[in-house]
Amino acid sequence: MRVLHLPDNWVVEIKKRLAQFGRLRSSFLPEENQLIVLAVGVGLLTGFGSVGFIKVLHFVTDFARERVAAGLGFVFGPADIVLLPALGGLVVGPIIYHFAREARGHGVPEVMTALATAGGRIRPRVVLVKIAASAMTIGFGGAAGREGPMIQIGSAIGSGIAQLLRLPTRHIRTLVACGAAGGVAATFNAPIAGAIFSMEVLMGRLAGDFLLVMLTSLTSCFIARAYLGNYPAFVAPSYELVSATELPLYFGLGLLAGLAALLYVRLLYKSEDWFDAWKFPEWLKPAVGGLMVGIILRYFPEIYGPGFPAMEAALWVRFSWGLLVALFVAELFGNIFTLGSGGSGGVFAPSLYMGAMIGGAYGMGVHALFPDSTGGSGAYAMVGMAALFAAAAKAPTTSILILFEMTNDYRIILPLMVATVGSVTLANRFMPLSIYTLKLHNRGITYPYDDRRQKKKEPAPEQPPPPEDSWPAAV
Repeated sequence: MRVLHLPDNWVVEIKKRLAQFGRLRSSFLPEENQLIVLAVGVGLLTGFGSVGFIKVLHFVTDFARERVAAGLGFVFGPADIVLLPALGGLVVGPIIYHFAREARGHGVPEVMTALATAGGRIRPRVVLVKIAASAMTIGFGGAAGREGPMIQIGSAIGSGIAQLLRLPTRHIRTLVACGAAGGVAATFNAPIAGAIFSMEVLMGRLAGDFLLVMLTSLTSCFIARAYLGNYPAFVAPSYELVSATELPLYFGLGLLAGLAALLYVRLLYKSEDWFDAWKFPEWLKPAVGGLMVGIILRYFPEIYGPGFPAMEAALWVRFSWGLLVALFVAELFGNIFTLGSGGSGGVFAPSLYMGAMIGGAYGMGVHALFPDSTGGSGAYAMVGMAALFAAAAKAPTTSILILFEMTNDYRIILPLMVATVGSVTLANRFMPLSIYTLKLHNRGITYPYDDRRQKKKEPAPEQPPPPEDSWPAAV
């Protein structure tokens, strides 16, 4: 067999070739066109990365539920599902602990930390570690979303390309935002909401980079549709406002969703603090959290993984009032145990899940009181999804747009806007920080970052990125 031998100075040679490419690129393409080409390239790579992650996640899920659970069931009987998340945690803990600590948790705060403190520089290894850790966490039953990993994967891809080409800091940050948008777009088949999420949450504002972010989001979504199909994230019945007198009831749902978001965010960070303070081997903590999730799964298997089938069932009014409330509580604790213990996954889908359950339960109550002037509980479940995430993430525009794109239904716009206003207003009153920026605040990092303050520290384009040892611990 023929073996490929690399020269001893192959790293130097690669850097030389990249520098030559950079000079060639600069001589033929204006800066704006360079960024357009790079935005499309990041979209392509993020799209393929997202498709690859979803395929790996499906494989791991099937393997866990069909092979591993069958073996456990033979030995332990009905306790098989209790042990699945713990087994996943036993694998996830060492991977994160030894290879990339920033792959722990829901990922978006780590991307924001990189943007604020390291000019958007993210270690390339994060892509592989995040894929492996998130696939094991979610595939083995952890109650977490897949969008957080895909945001971090896309951001790392954008950052890696920018660093290879030695782009200035402002362009590195732009490509990080582009990759994040591509991750959201591919997850939910929602290119517009993906771009808005990136600008509203990561950048903290709509800026001149929006067109580049949108281009990456569209490209990534195109790749995902080509391989995964062009389907909405949820198949939901058509709902619309029954009468104007129903709007105050939707505002009440928004207030309830805002309270639920406050509870969720505070418990999530309390859980992280509790696990961090626990004097126990760090790499074993995800297994303990997984065991806690497994006990919940034993009684409520509907919270397994991202929980999309259960959300769709709530939209179609297939659950009783009592089960909706129970699933809200089960998802709440399942998610905080999964992420608080150090598992890898997102908070976007769990927020939608809890919003659907609490909205459906609220809708059943008001429909029983006012049957002639209210719609079915499925409409309230749909609105509750957007209202709770909007309050938790302080991202009302993203929430409204992503619900439209996930359901392909624009007729419930007024209830959606009223409930979102109610939830965000209440959340802002009692919690000025979002589920993402709260972690940065606890680290002493101001966000959104100040470009003017960072400009003096920006390295020259020809300088290589700082060595890994000089990066913040979270990056």
